Amino acid sequence: MKIILFISISINFLLVSVISLIIIRKGGIEFINSQLQKYQKSHNEIVHTPYYTHKKSQYEKLPKSELDIIFLGDSLTDEGEWIELLDNPHIRNRGISGDTTNRILDRLDNIVTGKPNQIFLTIGINDFINESRSSDYILEKYKEILSQIHTQTPKTKVIVQSVLPVNNQILGYWYSNQNIIGFNFKLEELAQEFNYQYINVFPKLSDSQNQLNARYTNDGLHLNGHAYLVWRDAVKEYLSTDPR
Repeated sequence: MKIILFISISINFLLVSVISLIIIRKGGIEFINSQLQKYQKSHNEIVHTPYYTHKKSQYEKLPKSELDIIFLGDSLTDEGEWIELLDNPHIRNRGISGDTTNRILDRLDNIVTGKPNQIFLTIGINDFINESRSSDYILEKYKEILSQIHTQTPKTKVIVQSVLPVNNQILGYWYSNQNIIGFNFKLEELAQEFNYQYINVFPKLSDSQNQLNARYTNDGLHLNGHAYLVWRDAVKEYLSTDPR
């Protein structure tokens, strides 16, 4: 038994020695750091779904105008018939289902190139639920988005909209709406830093428990027609009447 233990310890020691020698020869701590950075970059790499790629390529081909009122976001935006809801021919729906703050950044150049009149931005729920991002991480990405818009098209009026609630009972798994509320407070402060308008849509769609009201959803996340009417009423007063 002692012999087996000795052999096992010796083999482990030998393996550790060999690995340590390889790391030292490759640069020691600097090599380890470089590998960690490569892993982190790979981990954060945006995965382009066919739907995302197809929609992005279509948006790149469509005409642009300084009269455009852009609705930018994920599936919640994508699924809204905004032109009809708000009865405005200048509205352009640029939502893509599954979008995150990183994906918005990946395609933002195409949005700001047209120098649109307004951008209504709603993004973040997929960062929270699908990618398990922290509030600080998402806020930093939001800051990059707003900075890029502010720099490249300073005359564009930006309306930052809150992250919307979810209904955990219908959704089938739990995500903290309190966390979303806390994030929205910080998001409002960030919007104010850029002198952008902020609209808190969250309470207009939530119930007394701060859940997405069951009357507005079938799956606990996405919205039905009645919910879009509520959302429409929340934003219509901010719609530009400036013909540029």
